[in-house]
Amino acid sequence: MLTSINIKGLAVVDSLDLEFTNGLTTLTGETGAGKSILLTAMKLCLGERADSGLLRPGVDRADITLEFNIDRLTNAQNWLQENDIDHNECLIRRTVSNDGRSRAFINGVSVNLKSLQTLSQLLVSIHGQHAHLDLLHATKQCQLLDDSCPSTIALKNCRIAYQQWRELSDELLNLTHGNEDNNSEKQLLKYQIEELQQADVTSFSYDNVVAEHTRLSNMHDIIELGESQASTLYESDANSIHTQLSHSHQVLVTLAELSNDFRDTATQINESLIQIQEASRELRQKLDKQSADPEQLELLDQQLSKAHELARKLSVEPHQLAEKLTALENQLDTLENKDERLKQLATEIAETEASYYEKAQILSKLRLEQAHKLDQKITKTLKTLGLPDGQFSIIVDYNEHSKPQENGLDSIQFMVTTNPGMPAMPINKVASGGELSRISLAIQVVATQANITPTLVFDEVDAGIGGGVAETVGIKLRQLAQNRQILCVTHLPQVAAQGQTHLFVKKSKHNGQTQTVVLPLDKKQRIHEIARMLGGVDMSDKTIAHAQEMVEKAS
Repeated sequence: MLTSINIKGLAVVDSLDLEFTNGLTTLTGETGAGKSILLTAMKLCLGERADSGLLRPGVDRADITLEFNIDRLTNAQNWLQENDIDHNECLIRRTVSNDGRSRAFINGVSVNLKSLQTLSQLLVSIHGQHAHLDLLHATKQCQLLDDSCPSTIALKNCRIAYQQWRELSDELLNLTHGNEDNNSEKQLLKYQIEELQQADVTSFSYDNVVAEHTRLSNMHDIIELGESQASTLYESDANSIHTQLSHSHQVLVTLAELSNDFRDTATQINESLIQIQEASRELRQKLDKQSADPEQLELLDQQLSKAHELARKLSVEPHQLAEKLTALENQLDTLENKDERLKQLATEIAETEASYYEKAQILSKLRLEQAHKLDQKITKTLKTLGLPDGQFSIIVDYNEHSKPQENGLDSIQFMVTTNPGMPAMPINKVASGGELSRISLAIQVVATQANITPTLVFDEVDAGIGGGVAETVGIKLRQLAQNRQILCVTHLPQVAAQGQTHLFVKKSKHNGQTQTVVLPLDKKQRIHEIARMLGGVDMSDKTIAHAQEMVEKAS
């Protein structure tokens, strides 16, 4: 679960440290107080694209850190271990500079955004305030259905099979594209291969040549510095470190004879004398082997020049020339054996295609089973959200004649009706915005019950509802938080009252600048905040009593 967030220099936040607990945490505050900046910071830290416009005026860099407790998250621990990152903790940090550049770190290790996003999916699931609009898109509907499935193995297998088919299909396209005999391409490949072979790139180590070139180019300095140190350490009889240390050792031996307290010190100095002697001997042996070799240096110059020339022509780095030779030889071999390879490809593509369709059918079957389960649960939830006649269903249409696609061959469509006797229609045909919000909330609440993500964040997903329905939403979120951590930004007192922890977001002024402050509320403060949400600034005794009743009832 998420245990803390630290934000510095982001928009209206100067500096903010916030700790989180398990269960349901509600965040409230007046409009414009900065509730959304917390989620903006969280999304940034979890891999969302950075924008320097989010930085607080006058700062050079924004810095966001999220800390997670992953003691029970085996999948997150395994991911960290597989990526050679300490898996005993999980500290994610993101910095954004005013020049637009950003950096990401996991447990102090620099990572790219793709890695950050992959880990983030194992830790947090964020449901934004526009989730009901996202649900109008078929791709989002398919993703939500897949995310609600207890197992993702079928989808992974389908994607792997698709990738195998895609790679073979691309190879077939490359072989059959352009000139049939590919003579021009063959001639070019042969010429490039011959150049690389003549340069003997297979036995040419670019890094070793650079190192040897550097050594020979600096031979004068190497000998001069080495001789100086050989003299300083040992070979200068009168002033060497060894001579001075020997004198100290003699004095310490005398001290040790007078008092045992100095015996260990004398022993340590004696060991240092031996080490200096050995180091000096090794230094002298290496120096004696050093000598200038202009002819060898000239040869290395030629090798490096040739390597850079070939690398430029082939658009690779100099140290990649041997790999490029192997790739060109394989490419030429493929062209020279094109007919045979085409026959092999036909067989391999047919086999991978058959494997793909088999896995796509398995995925479709699982989706259909999960869709039936969600139909019943979401329909039941709709009735508690002020839609007593609501009926929900998910259509899973398997397109067996379609070409392979990464996410299977299903067309997923969410269907709903809110009036008795009316046929079910696609969700994007629902006329009422309030109905769409409630349908979206019902889908999210039900779908996330099967989601294993330990932390769920809801950003004003309760927009467009109120009254008894709002209380039901709060109760459902609290139930959902029994086995996981829920963070909910809300403007509804009925939802806020259900929170086990209540955070209040407000704006304040410091040194002439506006900044957002987040305060954890005790029971009395919480009652006053819910009373404010119920009745505005002027709170009556009745409003406060009502707020107290709501909090006590939720508890």
